[in-house]
Amino acid sequence: MFLQILPPDNVATAQSIFESQLVPVLLGLAVSVFVIIRIAKFLSKIKVNRKPSYTSRTA
Repeated sequence: MFLQILPPDNVATAQSIFESQLVPVLLGLAVSVFVIIRIAKFLSKIKVNRKPSYTSRTA
């Protein structure tokens, strides 16, 4: 290239950087999905026993 100052990256170096960044991202996604599922299960077990009020309390 005409304006290229730095030498081109080695393909093996670029691939290892990609793989080293991909593993933590996938692990973070797996952990976050696990936590979200656990929170959803916990929230689904909570029952609110509140009766609806049909009368107005202003009278």
